[in-house]
Amino acid sequence: MTDPTPLPVRASSVRWSAFFCVSAAFLAGCVVSAPTTHAERSAPAETTAPEAGADSLPSVTFVPNLPADQHVAAKVAPPSAVPPQQLFVGWPKDQKPDAVIVFTGQTFGFLQPCGCSRPQTGGLERRAVFIQSLREKGWPVAGVDLGDLYPEKPAVREQGRLKYIATMNSLREMGYVAVGVGQTDITAQLDMLLGAYVAQKEQPPFTLAGNAIGLDGTGQEVPRLKRFPVLPDDTRPLIGSTEVTEVGKLPIGIAGVVGKALAVDARNKKLDTSIDFAKVEDALKTARDELKNHKKKPQLNVLIYQGSATDAANVAKDFPQFNIILCQASDPLPPLLPQQPQGTKSLIIEVGHKGQHIGVLGVFKKPDGGFDLKYQLVQMTEEFLTPGTEEQAHKSNKVLGILEDYAKSVKSQIVLGKDYPRVPHAAQIHAQGLNPKVNLTYVGSDACKACHAKEHEQWSKSKHGHAMEALEKLAKRPSLRQYDGECVRCHTVGFDYQTGYEDEKKTAHLKHVGCESCHGPGSGHAADPKNKQLTEFLALWKQGVPGKAKMPDKAFIEKMAKLGPEERGKEAIAPADQLLLNRVGGMCMKCHDQDNDPHFDIYKYWAQINHSGLAPAGGWPIVPPKK
Repeated sequence: MTDPTPLPVRASSVRWSAFFCVSAAFLAGCVVSAPTTHAERSAPAETTAPEAGADSLPSVTFVPNLPADQHVAAKVAPPSAVPPQQLFVGWPKDQKPDAVIVFTGQTFGFLQPCGCSRPQTGGLERRAVFIQSLREKGWPVAGVDLGDLYPEKPAVREQGRLKYIATMNSLREMGYVAVGVGQTDITAQLDMLLGAYVAQKEQPPFTLAGNAIGLDGTGQEVPRLKRFPVLPDDTRPLIGSTEVTEVGKLPIGIAGVVGKALAVDARNKKLDTSIDFAKVEDALKTARDELKNHKKKPQLNVLIYQGSATDAANVAKDFPQFNIILCQASDPLPPLLPQQPQGTKSLIIEVGHKGQHIGVLGVFKKPDGGFDLKYQLVQMTEEFLTPGTEEQAHKSNKVLGILEDYAKSVKSQIVLGKDYPRVPHAAQIHAQGLNPKVNLTYVGSDACKACHAKEHEQWSKSKHGHAMEALEKLAKRPSLRQYDGECVRCHTVGFDYQTGYEDEKKTAHLKHVGCESCHGPGSGHAADPKNKQLTEFLALWKQGVPGKAKMPDKAFIEKMAKLGPEERGKEAIAPADQLLLNRVGGMCMKCHDQDNDPHFDIYKYWAQINHSGLAPAGGWPIVPPKK
């Protein structure tokens, strides 16, 4: 098998063997000793809670953005449909920040917007463009990520791993220093993720979770520095506690811990039985002292805290040495400003989910030696697309090359018709209960044409009828999406189900979004059009709907499509019809969801594909006429 890791430098055999032995040993229940010369091992442990203000860090003041006329727009020329955001309003006009820290987290494997509708937000490409625009202003920039880089529920585990690698490579190119460890990363099995990136070569971003420990085969705890040791030729453990970096000329300390709630959840759900997490307080004391005693003397400390904002507020009160705490977002849409818990000077930052927003913290030195902090939340809109032709864009934005490598790896390592899981369609399950039982299969839209000629003609002219072409001909950044099951599932017939689309050679008749994408496998109805039960299986959304409910007629749909939400509420529709419409809309939203089509509107969309399919007077013939 070819090497699946698209990294510029592969790990040496010594490094890889060392990591493999450590990982395998703990899975087998053994304890492996580790070198003891790393500096962080000398940090003293304390048993008493720290006093507020005990450390002599410079004073830090958060200055909320004030109304002002000035703003700094993105240097990338935005599409006309996307107005530029007014950024950095109220930041000093005559002073560049001494350091800028970009905060992100909980990306959950979202590399790029799918592009099926516009405008969409998020994506690593846009983040890279935005960060580069800050550097072009002469601002020194470093990035910190909360973690949860791995997808929440990847259909194929290997694809989740490839996404993790692509994300870490992209963060490195953007200048990120550290990442935390989140629930999705733990669920993926940390050894697998560490082997995919960290064990390959010592390079940023460095993984920080100071309270991560191991468990041997008997359930005994194994210290972090033995479970995640320093590999040969390295200076850092696989999972560290702290990192100190100079952003511009300002030394900044970064620590990472997994909060108590996540630690307990991971333990109870057995997300990864080879690891556990020690007490948060002990890890924070160790991290605090490491940063205090570090030779670079950090002037500002950041904590990557994998826990809620409420728990982060308590940490801020007990450990005031951490000026900024990046924590889990309680909502996909983050607050505009950081939270400052009462009685503290610490800022708690949430940045939302899926990379749609990033937080930017500006650090400005004051004459008295302290710092003013300014904050800006930025939405990753299309104004941050890489400008120029595709060739120019790939040349100027290295992240695009990383995403293209990811797409190539997906094509070469994951087989569409084999590796993606398939389940029986509900209609296939119901048909097995008939007497005699019927094995329903997908037959393709052309099998419907003989009896449903007008519907077939309308479909063939619609976007649904050419859905796969969007992946084959239009999709860029990255390309090759016709080989990515996460995209293919919404551009073909029955990809998630037994006998559905496999690939363009075996099942070309199931390309595009066809009749059976909504109606389910139609072999039974095609063979026996007058069979009432088989016909009912083609409209399972009607099950349980009272009375003779029906979809609203074309005139009503078109009228509603032109109205706003308030006006729509004034239009009368039978409750049963509304229920049926909601069910159909919910079925559509399996693909037209918030991520892939945030502007979905059942009235506007249904008006484009409205069809009946009802039988003419006398019913369909027993055997469909030949073409």
